[in-house]
Amino acid sequence: MNKEISEEAKKAIADLPRRMALQRLKSDGATSAKAVQRRVRAIAEERKIPSADFAKLMRKRISITAIGAFCEKYKISYDWLLCGDLQGLAHMEQRRKDAAAVASHPGGAQGYFLKIFCQLDESYQEVAIRMVRKLATEQHEGSS
Repeated sequence: MNKEISEEAKKAIADLPRRMALQRLKSDGATSAKAVQRRVRAIAEERKIPSADFAKLMRKRISITAIGAFCEKYKISYDWLLCGDLQGLAHMEQRRKDAAAVASHPGGAQGYFLKIFCQLDESYQEVAIRMVRKLATEQHEGSS
């Protein structure tokens, strides 16, 4: 009998705490339409989003298409908006900070990348180079 666990099973086991947390949020009512709408209003107020851009999300039945368009346009975490997942909120804010750091760097994205890269230890620089090479190869193969 084979005692190895498939990669899919390993991922499912590793994801169990997250799924349990999301289930607790659902049990607490965080996924209700009213809770989602409270988060929409909060983020809209914070980011000064025009009401016309989130009006479709204030209806009794919120369409998945409207949620998707809103999240994509304003770079909002689906997990946070739909479930109230605080990790989704933390990731969303970290991406905003990273984007702001890149935008404010005089050398643009390339200059910012070089600045961060040069701050890494040599062993991490080697890992970063391998990762960037892999990404470049995948992008090249994908566009061919």
